[in-house]
Amino acid sequence: MNNDIEGSIIIVLLNDPHLINTVAVNSEWFVDHNYKAVFDAIDELGGSDAELMNIYGKAKMIYPDLTLSFHELIKLQGQFITAANLYSNVKYLHKLAVKRDVDVAVRNYQKSPFAETEQGLLDALNNLKNIGEVEDSGDIKKTLEDLQYRLDHEQPSGIKTYKKLDTLLAGGLYGSMLLTIGARPSVGKTAYSVNLAYEILKQDPEIHLDYFTLEMSKREMINRFVSRDTGFSSQLLRNPASELNDIQKEIVKRGMGWIVRHDLHIYDKLPTLDGIVQTIRRNAAQMDKDKYVAIIDYVGLISVSGNKDRWIEVGQITRELKITANEFDVPIIALAQLNRGIESRNDKTPQLSDLRESGSIEQDSNVVGFLYRPYEEQREVEQLIIQKNREGSLGRINYHFNGEEMLFQEL
Repeated sequence: MNNDIEGSIIIVLLNDPHLINTVAVNSEWFVDHNYKAVFDAIDELGGSDAELMNIYGKAKMIYPDLTLSFHELIKLQGQFITAANLYSNVKYLHKLAVKRDVDVAVRNYQKSPFAETEQGLLDALNNLKNIGEVEDSGDIKKTLEDLQYRLDHEQPSGIKTYKKLDTLLAGGLYGSMLLTIGARPSVGKTAYSVNLAYEILKQDPEIHLDYFTLEMSKREMINRFVSRDTGFSSQLLRNPASELNDIQKEIVKRGMGWIVRHDLHIYDKLPTLDGIVQTIRRNAAQMDKDKYVAIIDYVGLISVSGNKDRWIEVGQITRELKITANEFDVPIIALAQLNRGIESRNDKTPQLSDLRESGSIEQDSNVVGFLYRPYEEQREVEQLIIQKNREGSLGRINYHFNGEEMLFQEL
């Protein structure tokens, strides 16, 4: 079993070396010497410049006694499997390693039953307990008991946003959801995401919300949130000392106070997939259920290690975001741009095929929505079209958008 788990992890990392930056693995957990050598080589390369020849050369450099041949490494890489189980396999590998530590501690205590070896055994058992992972026996008794309980007890229906959007989402944002919102430039997708974040935090101030902005600075985003709260144009906030009077400044200070009282974090210096995923994993792991949301603006600007075709990179991005949403049971909202081809059509209503650069966005997302202006003569009317929804309904929601006040209101 241990060898199968180790092999599965190494095969995934050989095909996607950058994933090594998203998992917490100690090479000492590996029993197989060759797997340990390959892991250390990928780890030292940091997921970048990790071509197969470089990995093999680095492994030979670190472990001159490596018995794995380059041909065998090629064959290993060829056994490609999905990365969906990578994190559960890593947890299981950790558990197996701690179990070995427990076995050693038991033998040490049996040979020398004194306080020092007793403490070593207690520490090892505590480490095993803290992993918090149990083997899956396939037993469904607890799941049925949970369903029985929910028959008579109302359950939370998700993280709340806009009323009509929550209805289409069957109650709100839910754990493991990847919600992608696509739009052409200048339609207002960033403004809409600010309004989503604002509504989420207003509905539940205990939620921790991470907002990753790859297009704007932290200062610009704060201006937009203050604008949403106060109704003042974000342009006025560029030079508030001269643009605002004393009363308006006090209102802005109250808007700043609203932000301080909520658990909003804005990141404008994390352009890489690894950095974003690591931050989500770190923060989501500390939050209770339905108390964490991540928003990313936007997918097309995320950079990944290596030099691949962009459609492959976008597929890698959406796959990692979906895996992370699943692993930590949290919703992730990702913004995306649409292809320019939509402008040349008579009917400019966005379609799933308009998602730019990769069909994986549609494939990996639980929900896909499009933001666009349906009426040329009414530019203030924006429409969110839900065209894919695994757990809820399809439909259209009309909003009135006031660009100066950064305000989206359901009609």
